[in-house]
Amino acid sequence: MTESDALVGNPFPVRQWVPMRKSSMDLRVGTGILKELPRALRTSVGRPHGCALLFDKTAAADAVETLRRNLSERGFDLSVSELSELSCSLVGAQDLCELLASLHVTGDDLVVVVGNYETLSVASFACAAWCDGVSLAQVPTSPLAAILAGPAPRALDLPGAPYMIGQEGSARFSAVDTELFGCAPDDEPMLQARAAMVKAAMCDSEKAFGELWDSADDLVSGSPSALVVRIQAAVKSCGKTVSASSAAVRQSVEYGRSFSRALLSVAAGAVPRSVAMADGMRFAARLAAASQSLSVDDMFTQDDLLEKLGLGTTEVAIDEGQLLEAIRAELFSRTRRLMLALPGALGRVRLAAVDEATLAEHVGAWCSTRPTA
Repeated sequence: MTESDALVGNPFPVRQWVPMRKSSMDLRVGTGILKELPRALRTSVGRPHGCALLFDKTAAADAVETLRRNLSERGFDLSVSELSELSCSLVGAQDLCELLASLHVTGDDLVVVVGNYETLSVASFACAAWCDGVSLAQVPTSPLAAILAGPAPRALDLPGAPYMIGQEGSARFSAVDTELFGCAPDDEPMLQARAAMVKAAMCDSEKAFGELWDSADDLVSGSPSALVVRIQAAVKSCGKTVSASSAAVRQSVEYGRSFSRALLSVAAGAVPRSVAMADGMRFAARLAAASQSLSVDDMFTQDDLLEKLGLGTTEVAIDEGQLLEAIRAELFSRTRRLMLALPGALGRVRLAAVDEATLAEHVGAWCSTRPTA
């Protein structure tokens, strides 16, 4: 379905098969589409079996009721359960598996999960393992979850080792109803989604970057149709990256991530996640420009897009030594080499070696432009 089709108000304004590492995902994005999901699932899974409808505290009661009623009407043998605090960890995955066992879910059944990024990420991990794989349909309740939970679910935590249990997306379906987000265009959840859109485009292609640039003003103004189309495009870009046959392309998903996590760890809650990710991309682009792998014009073009999308920069004092050590700790927890994902052009990101002196110099320069304590 084309972008023009998406603007005329079809029940499923956008439908896209998104490539995954080992399969593909049926993505449907629109406004007010939730009531249509059970019909689509009935068609896709054939004869209805059991269905577990699970939801977290971010799910609106009327959305859950709409799904419950329509899934039942489509012939599914339905079990409904609210998820308590589900940590994004192996413990959380075990808790979810124990719930699936108590609901007698089998590999022939369907699991529908309504929730945020963390909840859907735990569900992706658990459902991929349960009975060697049970079909998962995701219903995201935040714009960031809409973009990332399918193709790039969050890595799970271990005690003292966050984000260390990586995983590949396992969802068969993702139904993104923008009415479930409940946030304004300038709210932090939407800003996080815009940062994810920039990252996805930077890792995909110059064309993807240009299309996001052209839509930036509409996104900021809160256009529902622009949001639908750009979420679809970002999920497609992310899926293309994570499913690439080249390991070098797949590794580009680290773009901006190491700096962002390091910054959040030393900022003590003073920096929004959207700003941390935007600064992670800015920092990587400056490192790339200094090594002459990225043109200065492209560096400033990315800056301009981040600014157009309302993604600001860190405005609190950050200790240079602490940030540098946090970046090194983040990198060396995953590899024995000092490597960062750096852009070579708009739409092309690859891991590159960075020497200690250069990294320290750029961290110092970045910190020096923040307000003093």
